[in-house]
Amino acid sequence: LKWQVAAMVRICPCVFLALAIWPAPVLGKPSTEDETEDNTMRLSLYGSALRKCDRPGYMAEHPDAVDSRFPHTGYARDDHCGSMSSDAGSHYVCVDLPRAVTAGGKVYSDFWTKTGQAGSPEQATTWPKPGPWCICMWAFARMRARRPEFSGMVDCHATNYWVVQNYDLARSDECHALKALCSACGLEGDQTKREGIRKKCSLARQICPGQDDAETCQAGGNCQM
Repeated sequence: LKWQVAAMVRICPCVFLALAIWPAPVLGKPSTEDETEDNTMRLSLYGSALRKCDRPGYMAEHPDAVDSRFPHTGYARDDHCGSMSSDAGSHYVCVDLPRAVTAGGKVYSDFWTKTGQAGSPEQATTWPKPGPWCICMWAFARMRARRPEFSGMVDCHATNYWVVQNYDLARSDECHALKALCSACGLEGDQTKREGIRKKCSLARQICPGQDDAETCQAGGNCQM
């Protein structure tokens, strides 16, 4: 289990949407050392099978949130926050978009106004409506720094394992985002299937309160697993 703490170029716009439709590759069963985002697509934060970020299920239970423009989520639009190297935004975090209503009675999610992606509630009605949605993991880390409550919106079992793998503990926003997810989802507990996940969460607890730079991390000798 390996992850890099060197600074990375984030090819991810601030927009959380993944609008491209891409065919899902066939899943393989590689060894841990050979795992990539393309051949190990559907593991959850716990290292177990990734559950659906179930937008259709939500809409079936909440008819007023039926969304004809965005009926499905995920980069492949298969209602899984599956990993793919072609997804430059890494839309791997499943969140439950909160419900709000405009003054005119239209249902929308105030997630889009809180993040500044929609300029008004009326504009937000043109964005994905309430319910499960896969968002950019890099944007999640940046926005969570300003709105810590976003951690409570995450569906842990439907959020991808590569969020843990790819967050860089040398970057403050990513380190603190990982620490928050580890806490909210209980990733150091027994239900986590991979020891490397627990170890990285433990390391995040140690590093995040202090100086989050590459030198500090590397000095500990535990920056690669």
